[in-house]
Amino acid sequence: TYLRPLRARTCADRPEELLEQLYGRLTAGMLSAFHHTLQLEPLEKDHNTSCPAGGRSAADKVYRLPINLNSVSPWSYRISYDPARYPKYIPEAYCLCKGCLTGVYGEENFHFRSVPVLMPTVILRRTTTCTGGRYVYTEDYVTIPVGCTCVPQVHEKEVDGVNSSIDKQGVRLLRPGDAFAHIGPTHRSSVL
Repeated sequence: TYLRPLRARTCADRPEELLEQLYGRLTAGMLSAFHHTLQLEPLEKDHNTSCPAGGRSAADKVYRLPINLNSVSPWSYRISYDPARYPKYIPEAYCLCKGCLTGVYGEENFHFRSVPVLMPTVILRRTTTCTGGRYVYTEDYVTIPVGCTCVPQVHEKEVDGVNSSIDKQGVRLLRPGDAFAHIGPTHRSSVL
C-alpha cells in the first residue's frame, strides 16, 4: 500500500483589518490617543539627535521646534518592531540628555536628570497556537516610554526612603527591536 506523506499544517496570520478592529477595542483611550497625536517626521541628514545643551541655534528660533525637542528634558523616538505583535511598529521615546536643560542659556544641569515617562498599554501578542488555520492572539500588557521629564537627582542613600506608586516588579518595558525585558509577571488572556 502507498502511504501519502503527512503535510505539515501551516498557520496563517489573522487579517490586518481584524487585528486593527480588536486592538481598537482594547486600546480605547490608551495607546490609540498617543498614536494619533504623535507625528513622526523623517529624520533629515543634518538632524541632531544628541543633547542640545548650551542653547538653541538661530535656525531653531526661526523654525518652531516640536515639543519633544523644546523640552528641558528633550527626547526623540525610535520605532520598536516586532512581527509577532500588533501593532508591529510602536514608537518609543528615549531621553537625549542625562541632565536637564535648566541653565540660563540652556546648559545641561546635572543636579537634575532626564527620565522616561512610562505609559501602560495593551498589545496583541501572536502565540504559536493555531486554530482554524490562523494564529491565536492574546492581549499582553506592557509599559512603553512616551516622553521624558526632569526630576531632581536622587542620591543612593535617599532611594531607600522613597515611596513609589508603581509596582516595579510588575513592569515590562519595550526594548529596541523585537525583544522584551521580562521583569515581572504579565497579564495575558486569549482574544482570538
